[in-house]
Amino acid sequence: MIDLNAVWVVLSLVAMAAWLEPTTAGAVWIPVQAAVVALFAVLQFTALRRRDGGGTGGRRT
Repeated sequence: MIDLNAVWVVLSLVAMAAWLEPTTAGAVWIPVQAAVVALFAVLQFTALRRRDGGGTGGRRT
């Protein structure tokens, strides 16, 4: 899911820059929505690392 979120963010921004001609609202909404999805991906990745020990030897710091 993390990878799919990351791909979605990149494709959204590329589509907006390369193919789409959004309205003003769309030009604001697309990057904001991409940022929210990117935040979800970061939170998912962080949670996964914490669950798996995150390289701290299983200790919490």
